[in-house]
Amino acid sequence: MNTRFATRLFRRFARDNKAVSALEYAILVGVITAGVGAAVAAFTDQIDDMIDQIATNVTANEANIGTGGAGGGGGDAAE
Repeated sequence: MNTRFATRLFRRFARDNKAVSALEYAILVGVITAGVGAAVAAFTDQIDDMIDQIATNVTANEANIGTGGAGGGGGDAAE
């Protein structure tokens, strides 16, 4: 790429307010994306533990329902 052409292109881009606004928005989106990625990475283990606990509770409640324990069920409706 010709250096003179690149310089003219950059100057034209810098003078165009729409291009500057688009660049600002692109940088903002990049910063937000990096922040969301960092938050997800930081909370991954906690989210995993929470999902495992929910799965354990659901499994325990299913077992209780089948034996007539807490959670109702297990008996005849006609009784």
